[in-house]
Amino acid sequence: MADITIDQLATQTFYQIPEIFFTRIQHNENGYVKLTSSYTGLSSDAKLAYGALYNRCKLSISSFQKGNRDYVDENGAVFLIFTVSDLMLLLDKGKMKVTKIKKELQDHGLLREVRQGLNKPNRLYLQLVDANLEIVEHYSTDGELLKKVDAVGKVLYEKERDSKKVANSLGNCGSLKNGRPQNGHQNVHKTDGINTEKSKTDNLYDTNRYEGESSLSDLSISEAFKNGQHGFLSTQLIEKLSLFGRDAKILENKIYQSKRQVEKNYNNLLADQEICGEVWLQDLERELDKLIFKIKTGEAEGKPIQNVPAYFYKMMIRFWKMVLLIEKEQGFLKVSGQSEYARKFPDECPSLIAYYYPDKLSEIKLNHFLAELSKDTTTC
Repeated sequence: MADITIDQLATQTFYQIPEIFFTRIQHNENGYVKLTSSYTGLSSDAKLAYGALYNRCKLSISSFQKGNRDYVDENGAVFLIFTVSDLMLLLDKGKMKVTKIKKELQDHGLLREVRQGLNKPNRLYLQLVDANLEIVEHYSTDGELLKKVDAVGKVLYEKERDSKKVANSLGNCGSLKNGRPQNGHQNVHKTDGINTEKSKTDNLYDTNRYEGESSLSDLSISEAFKNGQHGFLSTQLIEKLSLFGRDAKILENKIYQSKRQVEKNYNNLLADQEICGEVWLQDLERELDKLIFKIKTGEAEGKPIQNVPAYFYKMMIRFWKMVLLIEKEQGFLKVSGQSEYARKFPDECPSLIAYYYPDKLSEIKLNHFLAELSKDTTTC
């Protein structure tokens, strides 16, 4: 046995396991806050397996940066080649246990397996954790649950402070004793000092009774979103994103996730640097306008977008790839100067992308141009 010294950590290597896999407690003067998620239900073996597989992903990325594309597919996604026997050796577990661990990770959306056929081993794609699954629970000093909020600010539960107060944020009339109706029926909740006439009057101001219309809860979510921290995004962008209510944070995350993905896929072009998002704010606003237009026209034509966040993520991947292409072709200083001009004279230059590429590039050409730039970088 040996104590860990201040120099020890630098000489050790560790598997990384996401914090969201564990319950975290933060104490305050009013009690404590518990951060949890559906991932906390993972077995210890599954959590350790994720850390081990994530370490292998990092090795594949490092290998790719040195010019080896053996473990990167045509979409830039990192995959692992592990047979059941390989996983048994890696995790030091038996066959049945390894099979159970794989299924557990797949059930939680953390592992994707792709069959290759022709007696080739399957590809394993480790998945990113979803930060939107985090739940924040507020407790009093005596351990009583006061409030439960999801990652985008939606209140899932709030303890009723006044037992005589009649309110239901879901617009139902069930008992509020547990914060939700006791059964599927609409029961009348009677309290002292509240008569039928007053209940009718209160109902006139219940904005939740109108299906499909904006409610006060949606408004508060939008306002809370606008008051948050948003990195390099502009006020105009935040204003437009807030129109999506509880989905605003999800869409904002897609902007950053897609940016990081493109930076990861083309790290050889960026040399471990990041794309400067501030330069492209005007074009980002245009992309969001396009999304809103697509949603509205799709609804009008009876062909609504089935998964808006996924659709927007795909848009953003293409957007950041175009950004990277232009920056590498034109040079950052030149693009930055043009961006400044566009901000001062938006009518003359409403879009940097359209300025440099007035004719839209096909996906095939875009990928080809980036591939050629990557080759040139590797050659140099």
